[in-house]
Amino acid sequence: MKVLFVGLPYFAKRIVRDLNSFSPQHSFLFYDTYTSKIEQIKFAVTLPFADIVVSLNGVSDKSGSLDLTMKLKKKILMHWQGSDVLFAMEEAMKENLNKKYIDYSYNFTDAPWMREELNSIGINCGILEYKWLDVDQALVAFQSISAYSYLAKRKEVFYGWDIIMQLADKHPDIDFFIAGTDGKELDQKKNIHFLGWISQEKMAELRTNNPIFLRLPKHDGYSLSVLEAMSSGNEVIWSKHHVQCHHAINLSETENAFNKAVNDLKNRNMQRNTNNMLFVKNNLSKEKILNMFIKRLEEIVAE
Repeated sequence: MKVLFVGLPYFAKRIVRDLNSFSPQHSFLFYDTYTSKIEQIKFAVTLPFADIVVSLNGVSDKSGSLDLTMKLKKKILMHWQGSDVLFAMEEAMKENLNKKYIDYSYNFTDAPWMREELNSIGINCGILEYKWLDVDQALVAFQSISAYSYLAKRKEVFYGWDIIMQLADKHPDIDFFIAGTDGKELDQKKNIHFLGWISQEKMAELRTNNPIFLRLPKHDGYSLSVLEAMSSGNEVIWSKHHVQCHHAINLSETENAFNKAVNDLKNRNMQRNTNNMLFVKNNLSKEKILNMFIKRLEEIVAE
């Protein structure tokens, strides 16, 4: 089976690398057709020999790569991400949703709430996870109560800045570390530390050293940062419902969830949330996720 990936480079490169290592009897290739003309040409040259194309984002506007895929009658697995769902819902509200690729494709997402959103606008969508994680069982207890979050620069409010700012104001004795934005255009508080864009290694240090992760965007997919926080034994406060997370969508709910997270930590003597770590180990192992992904590809190709 020869599988071509297009779409989000970060996730596509990661899963292609993992799939090739995990299942060498198949061939998995990624082409960055969004930003590179050379990659577009390579995709077009390789496409006739492919069994299926995986678009690691939902497409409801225009795609030359998917036009060519349809022209050659190749199958498409379209995997929807958070921003893709938002765009499609906005287009559907304007009665301007382009379903050309959607109706041709096998549509999947990895978040139950996004499946419901897509189904609500007439896109029949299944669940297919693709993010796997290891759990570091050697992590030691936390040293103190602190929190961290990620806010994209110039999208801070969308990612929950207003709530985090007020939460930090209510807890002046607790440090809040913010990755992503430098905070130059935001209100400054002594206990909020803006880190700007940081490496994956620095992000891992945040998970290791700070016990509470705040993920409060107005809309979200099945966030990798949430799964990583769970794998590190963090208490996670999320604006989406998840069996392992504290749920909050406004300041009052976030305050209640934060207080509960702090109490849970103190009751465990600052030990990590092993239930979160166990959830990741049991449900998001490399073998389980990649086996299921390959199985679904094989089923589609065989139809």
